[in-house]
Amino acid sequence: MGRKFWKSGFGRLLAAAVLTAAGLAALAALSPETDPAILGRKVADNVLSRTVWNSGLQSLMLGGPDIAYPMVCSRYGVLMFADATQDRDLRGRAAKLYQPFLSVWRRPAIGHVDYNVFGIVPFELHRLTGNPDYLPLAKKLADDEFKDPRPDGLSGYTRFWVDDMYMVGSLQVQAYRSLHEPIYLDRAYAQLLGYCEKLQQLDGLFFHTPDTPFRWGRGNGWAAAAMTEILLASPEDHPQRPKLLEAYRLMMKGLVEHQDPKGLWHQLLDDPESYIETSGSGMFIFALATGARKGWLPEEPYRNAVLKAWPTLAGYLDADGNLKDVCIGTGALNNKTYYLTRPRQTGDLHGQAAFLWAASAVYLLK
Repeated sequence: MGRKFWKSGFGRLLAAAVLTAAGLAALAALSPETDPAILGRKVADNVLSRTVWNSGLQSLMLGGPDIAYPMVCSRYGVLMFADATQDRDLRGRAAKLYQPFLSVWRRPAIGHVDYNVFGIVPFELHRLTGNPDYLPLAKKLADDEFKDPRPDGLSGYTRFWVDDMYMVGSLQVQAYRSLHEPIYLDRAYAQLLGYCEKLQQLDGLFFHTPDTPFRWGRGNGWAAAAMTEILLASPEDHPQRPKLLEAYRLMMKGLVEHQDPKGLWHQLLDDPESYIETSGSGMFIFALATGARKGWLPEEPYRNAVLKAWPTLAGYLDADGNLKDVCIGTGALNNKTYYLTRPRQTGDLHGQAAFLWAASAVYLLK
């Protein structure tokens, strides 16, 4: 067939069908070593078996290992994976671990984005079970973020750390999904678009903060995951959706352009000499795979980016379901060496959460 044929409308449709078929065949051929259903279940079992969080100090500061945000995001990941795979056993075990928080004697801290994000778990439990007992605490945490909003409509806890796009955005989205009140979705859009305006660069990637001009991997992962969550929950006709979708697509383009040839992403996304970091990579797989599945992104090059990334990420999982090479908790510092030398851990819950999000998205894409 000549060049003219492939440029024709029918030729383009045929080419797209061939690419789609090839992508689906590659996903269908996943081995047990890369099957998201098998690996996601292994990581979910790992998370549900934990009674002590990696950092005892932060656990004490936040009121216990169940309350620290990495554990919160990991247990939310278990629920996300259970929903994707329709695994009632995982859902029931996660609900059992939450049971103490239905008592007035067990409550998370409140008053900071890292505390309030706890609400994503009871909101998701409510959405999956319909049990109204999960709602009061979750709603309190979501409303607290906007009890004293700024003049621009953003949360009073706004500090313009890119991490907060998820901590605030995901909680407000979960509130919208459970309560069906538009105010929560409007808050999420306002927060994320405000952060995009402040932190997103021309290449689509985000600075950690306005004063720390580094494209930190996991920080960008929080942004990618937050935008994905909002787009998943939002009606197509929401007036702010096109603007956020534009920011999302710009970021996905930047991510593909900075993807390492072996499939994952670096600790500093624009520095190929920095180490491969797996938690941010898992969050990017979640965002890219969801966009490819939902049609927010064209087939190429985005599905292929997922097909390259997922098996590589799977190779970083050990026999016990712990993800390797996860950057530890990281504050903001205007010093490049600080980011380049952050220690890496195996089994850090930042990575366990990201792997579960990625496994869920790849399973649904498959």
